[in-house]
Amino acid sequence: MPIVVVFDFPGQDIAKYHKVFELGGPAVNAQPSRFDHLCYQTDNGFTVIDVWEDEASFNTFGPIIGPALAGAGLDPKPTIHPLEATMGKDGKHVVYGRLPA
Repeated sequence: MPIVVVFDFPGQDIAKYHKVFELGGPAVNAQPSRFDHLCYQTDNGFTVIDVWEDEASFNTFGPIIGPALAGAGLDPKPTIHPLEATMGKDGKHVVYGRLPA
């Protein structure tokens, strides 16, 4: 089942987000099991949201992203949630979770 992984970085500069990509290189981008990646600044830091094919795929990414995060001075404690549904710009609504009874 697809999952949503949320990384909150309160009190952190957005420059550290960009540093992760610099340190991690192409392997950070080349993740075919990651469906989507979002980053936005908050009032006191930034948040990253990833959508993965499943938790096993996300766990496989750990050894790739971990050193880059550490090198950028970030120590994330992500929360993981099952993905309920998505809708793209085409308007197609896909439900992954269980429908209400």
